Amino acid sequence: MQPKKHYFAHIPTIAIFIVFAMSAPLGVLLFILKSIDKNAEKEEKAAAQAQADYRSDLGPAPAQTAPRQETEPTYGHDVPTKEQKDAKERHKLLTTLCTIGGAVFLFAGFSTLFMDDADSMMEAFTAIAQMLGGGAALLTGLRMDRTRKLERLLDKIAGDRDNIPLDELFAAAGIDAAKGRAAVESAISHGYFGADAYIDNRTATLVVRGAAPQPPKQPEPKPAPAPADQYAALLQQLRQANDAIPDPVMTAKISRLEAVSARIFELAKQDPGKKAQLQKFMDYYLPTALKLLNTYASLPAQDVQGENIADAKKNIERSMDLLVTAFENQLDKLFQSDALDVSADVAALEGMLNMDGLTGSDFAK
Repeated sequence: MQPKKHYFAHIPTIAIFIVFAMSAPLGVLLFILKSIDKNAEKEEKAAAQAQADYRSDLGPAPAQTAPRQETEPTYGHDVPTKEQKDAKERHKLLTTLCTIGGAVFLFAGFSTLFMDDADSMMEAFTAIAQMLGGGAALLTGLRMDRTRKLERLLDKIAGDRDNIPLDELFAAAGIDAAKGRAAVESAISHGYFGADAYIDNRTATLVVRGAAPQPPKQPEPKPAPAPADQYAALLQQLRQANDAIPDPVMTAKISRLEAVSARIFELAKQDPGKKAQLQKFMDYYLPTALKLLNTYASLPAQDVQGENIADAKKNIERSMDLLVTAFENQLDKLFQSDALDVSADVAALEGMLNMDGLTGSDFAK
């Protein structure tokens, strides 16, 4: 492939100054074109050198008997599609046009307004409009040029890696996530990372080629303790509180609580339908009883046995009788539905016996 001719890059600087003396806008335009063309020439030379280095790393080319079809080298990267190449060229052309056109219009308006002394309001207004439009176009071109440079930087950072986390990519480029993501998406559309590049949103990763990395597995939530384990844990807490309290009267009451609680839990395990009746017992009454017992067990360990501590112990001792009664009533309520069923069954049985004449009064006749 023949290299492009860069005519503007080789215009003598003195010639540009001469043209500038004759026409300032034309001189500025030539100076900008020379700078752009010179940068393009440098990029082409660097690309040609990279191609030569890449081919030298591959070793001598094998002998071929048939003419080889020319193919575009990949240089270690996936080849971008034609659409991506066209988008990249359009972006480059638009950047050049905005930069050059904006500079020309800005300088022309500035010259008309301040150097040539506009003779009328219309000329002044036109000059101001040229300055505003040229300044906006110039800023747009400079912003697009910074975007192109950032895209090339991101491509260098990615290198030959198959994928790279976006956070790592942004940190290396020194940009924030919002700006970096927009730049990566623009670089993908311009083919910097190749035809198959995309952003994997599950893992926030730029995938250049191949499959995306698997997202880390979320730890499975710990299963809730089985009801049987929960019942056993509550009974154990009651036993520990009982062991920590040496008072024989309190020990007897706590032992009664243990026995009634064990019977309640046994019924709940045998008939799961009774669990709904135990919700308040499990959520409030039993935890409150354990809290009071643990507080009672800790009171003797205090350094000072004052009036407040004594009153607290008396209140807890009085509450134990209420708790024992409440626990026993809770156990009795669990048999309420069973008692109703028994009554209904007995009534039905008596009715059937009477209808069939199988009661004792019928046999006596």
